Amino acid sequence: MVSAHTSAGKTVVALYAIAMSLRNQQRVIYTSPIKALSNQKYREFKEEFSDVGLMTGDVTIEPNASCLVMTTEIWRSMQYKGSEVMREVAWVIFDEVHYMRDRERGVVWEESIVMAPKNSRFVFLSATVPNAKEFADWVAKVHKQPCHIVYTDYRPTPLQHYVFPSGGDGLYLVVDEKGKFREDSFQKALNALVPASDSAKKKENGKRQKFTMAGTSSEESDIFKMVKMIIQRQYDPVILFSFSKRECEFLAMQMAKMDLNEDDEKANIETIFWSAMDMLSDDDKKLPQVSNMLPLLKRGIGVHHSGLLPILKEVIEILFQEGLIKCLFATETFSIGLNMPAKTVVFTNVRKFDGDRFRWLSSGEYIQMSGRAGRRGIDLRGICILMVDEKMEPSTAKMMLKGSADSLNSAFHLSYNMLLNQMRSEDGDPEKLLRHSFYQFQADRSLPDLEKQIKELESERNSMVIEEAESLKDYYDLLQQHRSLKKDVHDIVLSPKHVLPFLQPGRLVRIEYSTDEPANFSIDENVTWGIIINFEKVKSHGEAVIPAHC
Repeated sequence: MVSAHTSAGKTVVALYAIAMSLRNQQRVIYTSPIKALSNQKYREFKEEFSDVGLMTGDVTIEPNASCLVMTTEIWRSMQYKGSEVMREVAWVIFDEVHYMRDRERGVVWEESIVMAPKNSRFVFLSATVPNAKEFADWVAKVHKQPCHIVYTDYRPTPLQHYVFPSGGDGLYLVVDEKGKFREDSFQKALNALVPASDSAKKKENGKRQKFTMAGTSSEESDIFKMVKMIIQRQYDPVILFSFSKRECEFLAMQMAKMDLNEDDEKANIETIFWSAMDMLSDDDKKLPQVSNMLPLLKRGIGVHHSGLLPILKEVIEILFQEGLIKCLFATETFSIGLNMPAKTVVFTNVRKFDGDRFRWLSSGEYIQMSGRAGRRGIDLRGICILMVDEKMEPSTAKMMLKGSADSLNSAFHLSYNMLLNQMRSEDGDPEKLLRHSFYQFQADRSLPDLEKQIKELESERNSMVIEEAESLKDYYDLLQQHRSLKKDVHDIVLSPKHVLPFLQPGRLVRIEYSTDEPANFSIDENVTWGIIINFEKVKSHGEAVIPAHC
């Protein structure tokens, strides 16, 4: 297992494993979390070795090759189907294995590792994770083979972290390349944000101020000013991370006044673009995302997210690698493993929606994305810029910018799909999968600590001396009696003959529900009142009139 920062050279280990396999005429599988990374690694490996194939959800090239590059989901599917490839595999390389902590897709890695052929060997490539040894111990236990760890916190290109306050005109260095957090500089940045926030309240509470493009240059958006300043200071190429596909495209369109390429670069871009688009049908060439992209690309501006056509994403990746795209608006997936560093990385937001709520970026997410800044051997240092449009505590910023990487914790969960796949497979054994999962391994490891806590709590309980214990029992009995009587009164008050006169449209009603039972409706804890819109009388079996639907 190799655990290191971006650009630290983890791929060299994968290349060595592939070379060894091909030398011994063995088959090797390389898995990655996303199609874009699979495409890039396929191109990279194809230059080194000739016998390389690619299998993703979009394309299949040479599926019988000795070295197969594929997404982890494809590898799991092959395992469930009992593919012939399984019997021939000598090495399996899992790139970006820290993705195993992903809440939705992380379980795929656990299934793939547990079900991997017993005779195969493994290479795990990961970003820095504090509990790498725990993961290695799990692999050693499941596959009965040692798992060696190569771990380093060294970053080849040091980073400088700046804050750009919404409405401001300058950058504030908050973490220098030695890793020192400058709280005074951060406070100055927040102070510069105050007047901007006040004026922004008139524009949708400040949420859209930095994305608004006015007609005059004096009212340029923060994004436009930011990119303009980066180009003037020669901090390009720059990647601007946004957490919404729509926002990526919207921000790119705001760069209409900006032209970052020379005429010869524009000619090269047009040639590369149309040679790739020749693969599309005439109808597909007329799609808005195809026709709108070329004018942007010719100006040195690109967009990269999962909603684009695969061929379009591949062209943008190639153009960015060749230095023909100076400014790229991308979603978080661009930070996963792709070997496409830039000099500068900009975060257009400090919050992201995780499926349940908007929250601050975690330190692990920040480390992953900021790792794209700084090209090894080209830049002396990388530059990260955080665009802040709302107040945040220095402690929150410090945790985000200087916090440790997220631990690699299991996100294993049972699903109907998993159980059906296990039942369909000849060697399927759901119980074995559960027993050998990383989730179960971590749970077993936590048992001694939990048992220790139980003993401490029991000891604390036994050491308590309660005076007049009999009175305490009497008090508890009275509480139970009070609860029972309260329920009886409640039932009488809400009986149809008593409550019906009060059920008038427009009357306010206080909403209460028992905490012992889950409510069958969603209610904010601050909203405890409702209003009667209407009600109807329903005859019960005893012919009594009861109100309903109020």
